[in-house]
Amino acid sequence: MSSLDDAQELLKALLQDSSISKSIHDVLEEIYESLNDKKDIEVKISSALQKVEELSTDANLTADVRTQIWSLSTLLENALKEL
Repeated sequence: MSSLDDAQELLKALLQDSSISKSIHDVLEEIYESLNDKKDIEVKISSALQKVEELSTDANLTADVRTQIWSLSTLLENALKEL
């Protein structure tokens, strides 16, 4: 399984977490949907990384969700290296 596949699985899990605020959920859903289309995937991963980094500083995140967001960032960085 590639890092991109792992990132998509983590995104799915985060999208099912009811403790995440709607605004954060919306950004995660946007990232998930963009990564499903493999066209121009390098650009989409880079864009997703920027959004994830912005999310990681959100004051509304719980500690466990913030940790998962950091893991998502790492997976996306690894996915870029795998291209």
